[in-house]
Amino acid sequence: MSHSNTKDDRQRVGIAGIGPAGIQHARAVIASGHEVVAAAVKDANSPRIEEIRGVAPEARIVTGVEALLDDDSLDALVVALPWYATPDLLPRLLAHEKPMLIEKPIGLDAASIEAALKSPDAKIDGKLIGFNRRYYGTAERLRARLGEGGLKAVYVTVSEDLTRQQKAHGSEIIPHLLTFSSAHTFDLALHLLGPLSIVKLYRSREKEVPFTSINGLLQTLDGMPVHLALNASDPSPAGMRFLFDDHTNWSLSPLEMLSIFDRYEIVDVSPHSKIRRY
Repeated sequence: MSHSNTKDDRQRVGIAGIGPAGIQHARAVIASGHEVVAAAVKDANSPRIEEIRGVAPEARIVTGVEALLDDDSLDALVVALPWYATPDLLPRLLAHEKPMLIEKPIGLDAASIEAALKSPDAKIDGKLIGFNRRYYGTAERLRARLGEGGLKAVYVTVSEDLTRQQKAHGSEIIPHLLTFSSAHTFDLALHLLGPLSIVKLYRSREKEVPFTSINGLLQTLDGMPVHLALNASDPSPAGMRFLFDDHTNWSLSPLEMLSIFDRYEIVDVSPHSKIRRY
């Protein structure tokens, strides 16, 4: 990867949290031509310290996020804490002057997030949430097509793998998957379609686990229908389909991959097949 940053352009970045997400962000910072000069850990004896030193050998290791927030030598922060840690810190992070990338979830419910954002102490400029799908070239190509008009309908399908999430984060994560993992899909939908209003939603509790499936209809500002299916372990292709009036179907499935289907072909009944195929 090449970049044109000069020494004077380089940002001195601190990484709060050195789990898998923090390590990947550290690599991205360095690949972008900047410096990881400090990393905050919860435990000074964390086995992950060796991993961050393999990525940023010169980085100072400090204990606790506050040590980075109080460090005036840093130009920016990446906050990649465990899912349960960031929500309590959100008001403090938003009140800070430094630019920062904050990994989701920034909150576990809409009310707490809205309260933090509306606080008079919140400094929103320079704060980004770690939703990266909107920056993929496929998303921008689809956004350009949406700008040409002709949208008829959208289908959004989310299938949450509860077993995998529970294994990775514990059973406590299950009620919060909407703000933790499904949020990637919703962020991309809002980026592509703009604000969405709720026409009708149907909620149903999954058996044995505190997860609520949501199915229903949303609507764009222009009145285009957005069909939503958010379920657990749904054996349907997850992603988003955009139907246009030129009979094309632009499909993000998975979210990182764009497929464009132009009309469809009907294979009629034949002596070898008594079933019409599409």
